[in-house]
Amino acid sequence: MRAATTLAAKLELAGPEQLVSYLPRRHEDRRQGWHPSMGLPEGPVNFQGVVTRSKLNRWRGRKCSVEIDLEVISKGLETGDRVRILFYHLPFMARAFPEGKRVAVYGRLEEKSGILRTIHPETETIEEGKEENIHLDRVVPVYPLIAGLNQRRVRSTLYHYLRNCWPQVEEAFPACEGMPSREESWRIYHFPSSLPEVEVARRRLAWEELVASRFGVLVRRAAREAIRVERPEKVRDLIGPWLANLPFSMTADQKTACGEIDADLRLGRPMHRLLQGDVGSGKTLVAAHALLRALEHGSHVALMAPTTLLVEQHAAALRKLLPPRMLEIVTWTSDSKPGPVGLFPRITIGTHALFAAKARLARLSLCVIDEQQRFGVKQRAAFLAKGERPDLLVLTATPIPRTYDLLMNGDLDKSYLREMPPGRGEVKTYVREAEAEEKIWAHLQDRIQVGDRAYVVVPRLGEEVQDPADEASVKRTYDFLVTRFGSRRVALLHGKMKEQEKLRILDGFRKGEISILAATTVVEVGVDVPEANFMVIDHADRLGLSQLHQLRGRIGRGGKSGKCILIQRAGGQEARERL
Repeated sequence: MRAATTLAAKLELAGPEQLVSYLPRRHEDRRQGWHPSMGLPEGPVNFQGVVTRSKLNRWRGRKCSVEIDLEVISKGLETGDRVRILFYHLPFMARAFPEGKRVAVYGRLEEKSGILRTIHPETETIEEGKEENIHLDRVVPVYPLIAGLNQRRVRSTLYHYLRNCWPQVEEAFPACEGMPSREESWRIYHFPSSLPEVEVARRRLAWEELVASRFGVLVRRAAREAIRVERPEKVRDLIGPWLANLPFSMTADQKTACGEIDADLRLGRPMHRLLQGDVGSGKTLVAAHALLRALEHGSHVALMAPTTLLVEQHAAALRKLLPPRMLEIVTWTSDSKPGPVGLFPRITIGTHALFAAKARLARLSLCVIDEQQRFGVKQRAAFLAKGERPDLLVLTATPIPRTYDLLMNGDLDKSYLREMPPGRGEVKTYVREAEAEEKIWAHLQDRIQVGDRAYVVVPRLGEEVQDPADEASVKRTYDFLVTRFGSRRVALLHGKMKEQEKLRILDGFRKGEISILAATTVVEVGVDVPEANFMVIDHADRLGLSQLHQLRGRIGRGGKSGKCILIQRAGGQEARERL
């Protein structure tokens, strides 16, 4: 009981009875026995054995290793085959495994010098008369951990406490036909007998979570639709002159999205709309339409973006798109803060500084959030709180699961941009192994000689890398590119640079003074250089699909076709299929 109370306090739970709701994040079937005749397996295995030798090897200083030889047992009989267990710098392990002791082992096997061995496996003593093991020889729950806890301690504490003191569990919803109750599902999760049984319990808990989420969304939507706002009269005409002077026509999807936004802004409740479109599909143009439409009836709107680079890009793009001398466009970041709203209608474009406690956005009527997936729920709420029931438009090219949940359950209305504007080039993507690196750099040199501009993206800055030859390091890549192409044609860009330095480098890249930009994923958003049509992403196996998609969207923006090369250095066949 004391161990359970201590664990509950460590997990910041109200008491040990709440440990029943601390569910495993996954389960492992450790019942399948292994013996050497099965060969060397790919994943971890479970087997039993008898200790035949235990040896402590000491090195200089306090370094040491413990070698434990086991004779493998299969079907209760000793097979004569041996496996060696290795523990490094844990000298007490030599005493924990005396000769003749029978143990169960779970770990990954490897062969070295003709000896099968496993390093730092999980082990458990097999005692005569003991009914059930906790960590091995069963379907084992694997719990989430925090600092200061280890898996064996958490699993053992929960096992003994819940076996002897199972608390009363309240059902959140009525029973669902064909599914276990919440209490039965939790019991299965803590004490599973098979993986199919766990799957049934998981589906029951997932159903409960989905119903709760759906109910919460419906309550929020009902509360939002109950809010009434008074739409002020139109005081100026901005959309008409803007459309008349627009140098190109909107796509059909853009016109549809603008019409849906106009309809929302005529309703007596605040707009909550998501605009989803691929990279380069013209979301900024639709956002500009929404900003102007709101300013026809008000005096202040705001657009929030996750990075200063993207803020500056939006400001430059909107100054080109929107009518001059009719409104004011200002930026608000951690380094710059505009003055109070004046006589002209204002568009404020800013970073997270917009929802800071000291930020004041007077008479705010519309909030636009770009790269919506980069902001949390509380951050979005803090931004909306700067106005009095303002309208909300969020933009994204790569929705995250939370966004899909809001869409499917009705908390956000949606508009889609499926059609790409004319003038976008096709981007072809190729996956290459590290052995093709020399050919890739030779091809890059050919592209630079004909006037192209290129990105070389590496996931890590590389300051903490101890062996740069084996690890991803944009600084190492930059040094290599300088050696090969010259310092005047190559520049380095990463997130730790000062904002003014970033903007200076990007300006040089846009003007053609820089041909190759070696960068981290800081260029994922906020970089629009139409002349850049070639990209190399090194260590692409370390990046998620959303990041790769956003990065690839930086090229092919000027009408020419682009080429993106993904260099895979690890991850095997699974990573290659994903790429």
